[in-house]
Amino acid sequence: MENSYLETFKAEAQGRGWPTKVTITNTEWTLNTDEPIEDGGSNTGPNPMQLFIASLAGCQNEQAQVVADELSLNIIQIDIKVEIDLDLSGYMGTSDNSNGSYKNVRLEAIVLGEVTDKQVKALGQKVDDRCPVLGLLRTSGCEINSSWSKN
Repeated sequence: MENSYLETFKAEAQGRGWPTKVTITNTEWTLNTDEPIEDGGSNTGPNPMQLFIASLAGCQNEQAQVVADELSLNIIQIDIKVEIDLDLSGYMGTSDNSNGSYKNVRLEAIVLGEVTDKQVKALGQKVDDRCPVLGLLRTSGCEINSSWSKN
């Protein structure tokens, strides 16, 4: 029998038209999403895509800590840079939907610690394979270019 670690995450949101500020509630924190003023928002928080890319960076870091512990690696710091190319045709209404809108992810992680190049490559492969946010992008058909290296 396979182990199951199902956890349900919840959020509630309330949007009130323009400007586009949305308050996420029913969590331990109140979060705001918004758009820049030039896009019709009031710039009171990150837009949803900025939160999504931050979620990817955070998930990669958290997963790296778990894997580093499993591999008994002495990691001091991981610097993570992420870029995502998103086709906004569905969002803008020039396409019927947003399926397949995530096109490319470029992820660069630089690991500082008492590790070898081989250990960093193994760490990166395991993290990329196990990160649920990256997995979501992978299964959407997004091309993923991930680079893990030692500082």
